[in-house]
Amino acid sequence: MKKLFIILSALFMGGMLFGCGTTNQASTPTTAVQQYNITGTLQGTIMDALTGAAIGGGNLQLFLIQGTSTRTPNKLITDTNNPLVGEYAFSNIPVDIVNGDTVYQVVVIKPGYQEFDADVELSANSAVVPIVDSVINEIGNIYLFPLGSSAGNLTISVLDPNGVPIPNATVLLKQNVTNNSTTANTGDRLAPSGGLYPELNATTNAAGLATFSSGTLTLGGNYNAVVPAMTFNGEQLATTSSGVFFIGTSSTTQVVNMLSAYNTLYAVSASNSVPGQITANGVLVITFNQPIILSTTTFNVTLSGGSGGVLGSATVTGVLSNNNTTLTLTPSITTPPTAKGAFIIYSYGGKITLQNSQTLTPYTLFTGGFNDVKNITTNSAVSGDVQLTSY
Repeated sequence: MKKLFIILSALFMGGMLFGCGTTNQASTPTTAVQQYNITGTLQGTIMDALTGAAIGGGNLQLFLIQGTSTRTPNKLITDTNNPLVGEYAFSNIPVDIVNGDTVYQVVVIKPGYQEFDADVELSANSAVVPIVDSVINEIGNIYLFPLGSSAGNLTISVLDPNGVPIPNATVLLKQNVTNNSTTANTGDRLAPSGGLYPELNATTNAAGLATFSSGTLTLGGNYNAVVPAMTFNGEQLATTSSGVFFIGTSSTTQVVNMLSAYNTLYAVSASNSVPGQITANGVLVITFNQPIILSTTTFNVTLSGGSGGVLGSATVTGVLSNNNTTLTLTPSITTPPTAKGAFIIYSYGGKITLQNSQTLTPYTLFTGGFNDVKNITTNSAVSGDVQLTSY
């Protein structure tokens, strides 16, 4: 799952030490890593995305999710007569001090509004000075989009690369929060998760048309229609999006033109694609849309975060299967880590090419570069990080 992250970070400068009433007397920054009792607080206001009005009511629900752990807010003011209605706060949130990979999901549910889902990451840069007994406070305002009844129905037309209508295609609507005008200050806004929104979906009919009823749409809302990767008439098609449009002012019929994925390499799936997913054995499985060739089967592997874990080898042999479309990486963990926040991190210095194509353009993996293999659904680069323990 491709995803946008709000990086909630704190940079501690040399000569400063928080907590315990102690002053760091060193004349130059130290690189010694000493972190103790670092926690985070996330707070903000829940508001209507179109009017900017604070939202309350007894049916307002807010959750912070990480792995199998779900927590409710320490504060959530739902009384509509309270001048601070809509204010929320989570406290004592574990903060990542090593990897920058402590990912949480913020979920807000309110009848009459679209469900809100954002990925957030709380981290502290402790490489400059020791950090002791610190609390990192961050603001994250949340805007919910109301469901309208007067926007009118929306029709999405899905066509293949030759202009032929595609039946039975799944169409998902993605609402673009950053491009909507609101009457409230949006400077500290939490952005909804990148990727696809399954609660707003429809299937095309025999004529390649999918319809979204007005009651599920936001009048004035800004959208993209996204069609996930699929096979049509024997041809592999990549995930494709429409242009941006506004409900109520743009055309009520939008077109998504699918693109061929034959000469482009994508990852159809990756076992570590869910934020906060825990895989204790560190195995990473990636399935590609077509057969591949590896210039070398050697992958590097490191153990990061946590403590107490030991790797039997710093390299892993990548195993291809299923007609060279599935890559499996299995690390040798001689001693599993027991501390929280442990990761396996894979890297690859080789190149990947297509087995059945005249195109010789090489692809990379886990580098963060332009030619990295992308997830076919979210179009974001496949990550080499596998979470071993929770935070």
